[in-house]
Amino acid sequence: MLSQSQPDVNTLLHNMHAQILALTTQLTELQANPTAAARSVEKKFNKKVEVVAGPGTFEGDRANWDVFADDFEVATAVLSRLKGPVAGQYAQVRMQECYTMGVWPVWDDLKVEIKKYSKPQAERDWARQQICTFKQGNMRTDDFVTRFLALSIQGEVF
Repeated sequence: MLSQSQPDVNTLLHNMHAQILALTTQLTELQANPTAAARSVEKKFNKKVEVVAGPGTFEGDRANWDVFADDFEVATAVLSRLKGPVAGQYAQVRMQECYTMGVWPVWDDLKVEIKKYSKPQAERDWARQQICTFKQGNMRTDDFVTRFLALSIQGEVF
């Protein structure tokens, strides 16, 4: 009864083997005749390319810097100016992570990250401790939920 409701394993393996052979044959044909493959690709991607003029050369005017700045330059400029034992170490570690991964944060994300990192740790810890010991007691449900949400935002739980 169980074998009737489920497909036979041998049938599945046979079908998969047939698909692999078909794909292998198709790949061999495309490798043997690459011009035919190129023509089919050209048909699929026959869209116009719009040429965008470059912004020109940077003359040192800070008002135009944002046109030339990419995520790498913005993140490097901001992180390299962080001073102090904590912020300096954070900047050094963060820049090393970015260099290693090759991904630089967008300016808006970097602002949020720096604000979150520089927020006093004691405030976060206090809010999290309050949440752990928080009880409704005889408090109204809506007041309880409001206070809980305020503490969770303050403690950055969510």
